[in-house]
Amino acid sequence: MTPTPNSSEQLARQKRTVTILAVGLILGGLIVLLALSRMPLPLRILVGLTDLVGGAVLLLVVRQKFSGK
Repeated sequence: MTPTPNSSEQLARQKRTVTILAVGLILGGLIVLLALSRMPLPLRILVGLTDLVGGAVLLLVVRQKFSGK
């Protein structure tokens, strides 16, 4: 079954949205790790690494789901 143009546009939009969210999470995690100084260090590490891992997982989802196979 070949996808209709509408569904391919919808898939492209989903891919773009998830990619933007992943990059945002990764950038947010880096900002938390490197730029915040008022947050205690253990909490800063926990939050920053959680954001980095979440962003990496989203990038893996994009790669797996939208690989074209």
